Amino acid sequence: MNTLNLEDRMVREIDTKVLNPVDNSTMDSIFIKIQDRFRKILFNDILYIEASGSYCNFYLQTGDKIIVTYSLADTIQHLSEVLFIRVHRSFVINKKHVTGYVGNIFYMGEHIIPIGRQYKKEALSRFNILGIIS
Repeated sequence: MNTLNLEDRMVREIDTKVLNPVDNSTMDSIFIKIQDRFRKILFNDILYIEASGSYCNFYLQTGDKIIVTYSLADTIQHLSEVLFIRVHRSFVINKKHVTGYVGNIFYMGEHIIPIGRQYKKEALSRFNILGIIS
C-alpha cells in the first residue's frame, strides 16, 4: 500500500510540473495579448504595473502603456519574484528601475509610486539600504 501511495504522489508531482512548467525566478519575459497577437515584453522593460479594477496597466521604459484584462493578483503570478515587488495594493514595481526612496514613496525616474503601510517593511527588505529605515 505504501508503494501505491508513493507512485500516486510521484505521478501527481510529475503532472504538476508538466501543467505548471514555469519557474518564476528564472523567467525574463512575459507574453501579453495585444489585439489579435501576443507580444513579448522583457521584464527589464517594465517599470511598474498599476491595478485599475479588474485591469492592469503595464508602464514600459519606452513610455508605452499596455492594458491587460487581468487582475493584479493574477498578473503577479506570471512575474519574476526576484525583480518585482508588491509595494501597494495597486502597484507592483520592477526593483531594477527604482531611482530613489523617501518616506512612503519610491521614485522610478519621473514616476512616483506610493508605498502602502502593510507592504513597506517587505518592500524595503528587498533593497540593499545603508542606514536607518524609519
